[in-house]
Amino acid sequence: MFRIRGRTLGALLLLALIAEAGDEENLTLEQRVEKLEQGDEDARQAVLEDEADAVADEGIGLNLVIRKNNIVGIFQIFGDVGIRWDNPELPNRSNAFFFSGSVDLFFRARVGDHFNVLSETVFASSIGTLDDSSHFDQERLWGAWAFSDLLQIKLGLEHGPISLWNNLFHHGRYLELTINRPFLARFEGDSGILSMHNAGIEFRGSVQTKAGILDYVVFVSNGRGATPAGVQEFSDSNDDKAVDFGGGFRPTALSELWVGIVFRVEEVPPNAPSRPASMRQYIASFQLDYQGQKIEVMSEYAFVRDDDRVSNNRFEHHLGYIQIGVHLNDQWTPYARFDIRAMGQGDPYYSPLNRDLDVWELLFGVRFDFVANAAIKIEIGFGMRDERDTGGVVGDRSYIRSGFQLAWVF
Repeated sequence: MFRIRGRTLGALLLLALIAEAGDEENLTLEQRVEKLEQGDEDARQAVLEDEADAVADEGIGLNLVIRKNNIVGIFQIFGDVGIRWDNPELPNRSNAFFFSGSVDLFFRARVGDHFNVLSETVFASSIGTLDDSSHFDQERLWGAWAFSDLLQIKLGLEHGPISLWNNLFHHGRYLELTINRPFLARFEGDSGILSMHNAGIEFRGSVQTKAGILDYVVFVSNGRGATPAGVQEFSDSNDDKAVDFGGGFRPTALSELWVGIVFRVEEVPPNAPSRPASMRQYIASFQLDYQGQKIEVMSEYAFVRDDDRVSNNRFEHHLGYIQIGVHLNDQWTPYARFDIRAMGQGDPYYSPLNRDLDVWELLFGVRFDFVANAAIKIEIGFGMRDERDTGGVVGDRSYIRSGFQLAWVF
């Protein structure tokens, strides 16, 4: 038995290089050593390219890859436009109209083996009372350090874990099977009930067991603003922080299935003079996601309780949906969704924006992925919603709507 030490192995490699035939005989010793070192650099670049491919595989579209030293970044742009028809029509709007949706500038990068960063900036349009408007929003911005699968620490602006929908799809409309989000997953500026954007610190991880994969998450953040439309991404108006915590499970015997539960508790700041005191809010969210080869099922249910310290009243709200899609082939996916929002009427937090009103909807549609990075969605929905008149009287009204959307990513 014998051993080859490092210096001996290096000498043998150098001799092998010197002994090469052809043009190699004309190389100087320094050139041969430089070529040997270049071989190591080529190997390192090959590793970086493999890492870039791995990052690119996580996304869709062209996945524009940026590589510099130990940095691998991916840049994507999402966009969508469409046509909408409502009966009865929206206030100060016709029944049918064209719309420009949003442009989502998405960038993520990995620095070394453990550090990750992400930025998502959206240019979107909003339907106003008299005029439409467009605006830029920094929707997500964070840095994260991954110690292992068991622990990742993330700091910055992120979608909270209270909604499975927004943790899977975020802002790229191409990623969603449907044209619109369910009521539970609507953002703060779009009649949303839950807090979706949170600035804080998140602890997340997973562990593999024989039964399956266990996930956990703990998120401490500024919490929501004084109104349901407000997001406290730059500061916090009170000392109490919002806390999200929960977990999920993916069984080994049925890896297509994931189930989870998340709880949230926070102190909602006052909104004087209409609501001069803060209120305590509790949320429990139950989540299910099944992604089979032919069938996909998503379902969520959220229970919200608001304890008003002014009136000493308790208001309870229920939101939920179940959505089913059937993949006929790689292009065609018909789908259906039942969506409901049952609110405790008179809640002083939601009522000023008329978000304390009930609504339900049954939706049918089809998605056609006509090329690799673009899709057409056609859908029709009908339902019933509460409406409050100028005198404060609430009545229900049926409605029907349809839509056409072209969404893409590159």
